[in-house]
Amino acid sequence: MRHAKSSWGDSNLKDFDRPLNNRGKKDAPIMGQLLRKLNLIPDVIVSSPAARARATVLSVAGELGVDEETISWNEDFYYGGAKDYLDAIMHASDACSVVMTVGHNPMTEQAIAELSDKRFDDAVPTATIACFEVQEENWKDVREGECTLKWVMSPKDL
Repeated sequence: MRHAKSSWGDSNLKDFDRPLNNRGKKDAPIMGQLLRKLNLIPDVIVSSPAARARATVLSVAGELGVDEETISWNEDFYYGGAKDYLDAIMHASDACSVVMTVGHNPMTEQAIAELSDKRFDDAVPTATIACFEVQEENWKDVREGECTLKWVMSPKDL
C-alpha cells in the first residue's frame, strides 16, 4: 500500500513529518474497509514511520480491528529503496498468511513492478493497494517476478 494523500500546507514541516490531508483522512479508512470486506486481514504490517504513512496504517488497522502490536516501523521504507520492501516481505514469519507493507513512491511502484509476474508500469496513486498471491511455502522464498498480481485498487476505484 502507498500511504494516503498528505498535506503540503505547512512549509515549515520536514517531509518526514507531513500529516494526512482531509482526503487522506477519508481514503485510508475506506481502504481498510475494503480489506476487511475481502477478508484480507494482515498478520503483520511493516510501514514507514513517516507521519503520513503512520497515520495511514493506524487508520487501516483500526478498520481491520488489528492491534498496533501487528505493526512494525521500518525507517528503510522512507530512506531506502524498493529492495527494503521486498526484504521485509521475505523476512516475515512463515506463520503469517497475509503480509502488508505501507510506504512511499517511487519505492511502492518499484516494489510492485519487481514482485509482479507481469509487466507493471502504472502510476500508483495515494492510498492504493496492490494484492499479490504467492505460491511459496516460506516468505524467504518469494522472488522477484514470480508473484501473481491479483488486483490494484485505489480509493477512486471504489
